[in-house]
Amino acid sequence: MSSIEPGTTVGRYRVIRLLAQGGMAEVYRAEQALTGGIVRPVALKVIRPEYSESEDFREMFLDEARTACTLSHPNIVHIYEVGEVDGLLYMAMELVAGVSLTEVERALRERGERFLDEALLAVGIATCSALEAVHERPNLVHRDVSPQNLMLSAGGSLKLIDFGIAKAATNRNLTRAGTTKGKAGYFSPEQAKGKLLDGRSDLFSLGVTLYQLAAGVGPLDAYPTLISRNTALVRGDWEPLSRVCPNLPRGFISVVERAMRVKLEERYPDARTMREELESAAFAAGLPVGPGSLTGYVRAEGEAVSVSTSPRRNRAGGTGAAQPSVATASRAPTARALPGGRKVWAPVAGVVVGLTLSLVGGAFVLSRQAPAPVESPAPVPPVATPTPAPKPPTAVAEAPVPTPAPEPPAVAPAPEARPEPPSAPSAAAVVTRSKREPKRSRDQAHAVAAPASAPAPAPAQEVLSGEGTLRIGAAPGIQGQVKLPGRGLEEIPLDLRRWKAGHYSLQFTSSGGSASCSVKVLPERRTLVVFDGKGCTVSYRD
Repeated sequence: MSSIEPGTTVGRYRVIRLLAQGGMAEVYRAEQALTGGIVRPVALKVIRPEYSESEDFREMFLDEARTACTLSHPNIVHIYEVGEVDGLLYMAMELVAGVSLTEVERALRERGERFLDEALLAVGIATCSALEAVHERPNLVHRDVSPQNLMLSAGGSLKLIDFGIAKAATNRNLTRAGTTKGKAGYFSPEQAKGKLLDGRSDLFSLGVTLYQLAAGVGPLDAYPTLISRNTALVRGDWEPLSRVCPNLPRGFISVVERAMRVKLEERYPDARTMREELESAAFAAGLPVGPGSLTGYVRAEGEAVSVSTSPRRNRAGGTGAAQPSVATASRAPTARALPGGRKVWAPVAGVVVGLTLSLVGGAFVLSRQAPAPVESPAPVPPVATPTPAPKPPTAVAEAPVPTPAPEPPAVAPAPEARPEPPSAPSAAAVVTRSKREPKRSRDQAHAVAAPASAPAPAPAQEVLSGEGTLRIGAAPGIQGQVKLPGRGLEEIPLDLRRWKAGHYSLQFTSSGGSASCSVKVLPERRTLVVFDGKGCTVSYRD
């Protein structure tokens, strides 16, 4: 039962109804009256009295929440106001018409489904982007990154919520069993020990979050008690994601496992580096992560928001019906074998096509051979007997003149008049060649002279200076190696953060063969190359 009745005014906000309850706070849908009769809906979080009465809690909560109010990022819920009235601490926030990833993951698990690989990468990239903005502020750490604090809207936007509470409540939670159950599963080892935290603690919690969303179970769920969980946490004693879900993209598994390293220095140094690694993993896996990657999981009907019951569309080219098999817990690839009937009819169709082509080819050959008798010069010799012997050479000499190229078939008409003096036509042919040769030599000279002006674009290639990022990946199902100038064969995917801008020839090898691609690396930009087994495509990003 809620502690605040609908219609109650808290500060400048009128409570409409209760949205959610937690161990430390209650969240209400409320309204704020603005100038001109405008009403803004807000999410009003009110801290429970037992926490508000603690002087230490109040100071830390207000201090950090005020800092969070200055954050502005598309993946962070905007905080409008933090205040205190009648001994109650409250926080007015942007109202997100969505549900938490905890609810989405639970609903998918009950249906035997999982998030698509594309969606998992999108969650990681969006959350890292939000944490970049958080960690830019001095000593600001979220401390409570978890699926419960990631809100997904029906439009597919992801928002990080709940700033300011975790810092004040961490020490109390660890000493109260039942309060931290579920939340403690996302703590970093240093957080469980009560040590000083930095942004790398949030990255650990994000790694656990991605593990949970991918596997359907948390890395510490096998431990029944809080003490056993904390012991396993500080020792790093959990099943790696590569064993639980071996069919996930290799790059994604690598990012999650590095983010969950027990030692701080072995994790990513900051959220930006982790985000870039996730982007590289998506690129290498050929997954089109973008604004639509998280759509279809949540639906909205008026003010009611719930998890969608329809299967997610497979953006990689499949249909919605194929989605459940992609999202199953085993994550086994879907079988793509054709039914037996199609296999039986395939060779029959091939035979029919072959016979048809044979008949058409025979008809074509006969049609080409039919004019041969007409070309035979049986009646021609009588015509050639009149003494105009000199005319054939002139006819031969004049015939080639209109033709632009020195084609030998032009001399072939000589057999039509086949007079006995063959020496004259050959002389004429020699004359015509001698007349053409200067023409050809002039053309060749012009062709040779043309490259002299062609090097004009060469300086444009040399203008490329500085460094850029070169990322080389492969299309789904393609494995291979790439050789860059001055380097040996290297496995794909390959990520070169600082690569000199310029033009390069990349040599690809795979089980299906080899290929070479010309790639231009632009300075201060990301050059993305995808090898598909036969060639490659190149794109650029800022």
